[in-house]
Amino acid sequence: MNTSEISKRLRIGAAIAVGFISGRFFATTMGHHASEFFIGGFGLGVVLTQALFWATDLLNRKGSG
Repeated sequence: MNTSEISKRLRIGAAIAVGFISGRFFATTMGHHASEFFIGGFGLGVVLTQALFWATDLLNRKGSG
């Protein structure tokens, strides 16, 4: 397993963790059924985490090349 593979796995894990935490947060604070906000919060967390990684990669490419 090379560095690229490790990086991809860490990104997926981070996206899942952020999605899970944000989903739990929205589910408990909004007072609705947990599944309603958990799915939305999970999706939002995954999308925002992937966007952050994309922006970081874009900045690293511009800085190095």
